[in-house]
Amino acid sequence: MKNDTLKYKLQFINYAYAIGAILVVLGHSTPTGASDMPFWIDAIRTFIYNFHMPLFFFIAGFLFRYTSEIRKKKYSVFIKGKCIKFLTPYIVLSLVGFIPKILLSDFVNDKVALNFEYIVRSFFSPRDNVWGHFWFLPTLLIIYVFSYLILKISINIVGRMFLLLFVISLAVYPIDIDWFAINDICNQLIFFCIGIFTEKLINEKKQCFFRCSFAILNVVIAISIFIILRHFDYFYFIGLMNFSNVIIGVLMIYSVLYISIKLAYMGNKILDYFEGKTFSIYIISWPCQAIAEIVANRILHMHWYIVMPIMFVVGLGVPLLISEIYRRVKWHPKFINLLFGFSFKKV
Repeated sequence: MKNDTLKYKLQFINYAYAIGAILVVLGHSTPTGASDMPFWIDAIRTFIYNFHMPLFFFIAGFLFRYTSEIRKKKYSVFIKGKCIKFLTPYIVLSLVGFIPKILLSDFVNDKVALNFEYIVRSFFSPRDNVWGHFWFLPTLLIIYVFSYLILKISINIVGRMFLLLFVISLAVYPIDIDWFAINDICNQLIFFCIGIFTEKLINEKKQCFFRCSFAILNVVIAISIFIILRHFDYFYFIGLMNFSNVIIGVLMIYSVLYISIKLAYMGNKILDYFEGKTFSIYIISWPCQAIAEIVANRILHMHWYIVMPIMFVVGLGVPLLISEIYRRVKWHPKFINLLFGFSFKKV
């Protein structure tokens, strides 16, 4: 009964997590070098990029705050578990990824240099990794390293305000260093902290806090800010632009959570199907999309409006299919679970 109550209470987070994964795949579905692709496609992709990963980090902060209340884990045990979870796919799949990237070097934009400098950089500068989409793994891991400190500081309102000002300043003026994911930590830490700050409010008062009118208004404001940023050059002052991106991220996270809460209340079989498979989509989707893009766009020279649906269906369908097939077999070795992000437990 307790597990059923917990599942119902967090079902909207499962749905938000699934929506985030769908948005990630959609954002990655634009073919490179398609000169005939209309500008609005790129605009939609850029808009999605403003909030799809912030949503991921928000959920991570939300769940960290929630689970810290019900699971009394030692800090060292907690961090050890996160290191194993995130570094296993990051290191192993990156090493494996060198081989296909070398073989497909004529079809990819970035070349692989088999020298010590490149190999070191690909692991310690996540954006330069063989699989660049893995940047979120070390970024979240390092944020988790400081998570208990964040939790301690945010106990009272003074600490919370200090921390909020600090993470906002990092987001507005991020440290431009890619090594050890410093730049990405600066950009995403604010959303992780907001997840921590709002966990109790959302869980206890979500029915009155999330309203349809507010969700629609947030989307309108977010789109308006985005359009202004793209069409008026004087808004490209870096600090103002970064702050505006944070606002867009927060507004859209609210709207996605509203949709998730409504769907969780009604029930949704499609999003139910994603449960336990979402993290696998983050891990597996991009290699699948890269192969689909190479075949459809660069070898067969299909039009962008054909390539995009193919990339989306492959990026979403293949990880779901692999996860479903794996779920049905009886053999579930821990290493394979870690490698591909398989998890059939509830959030």
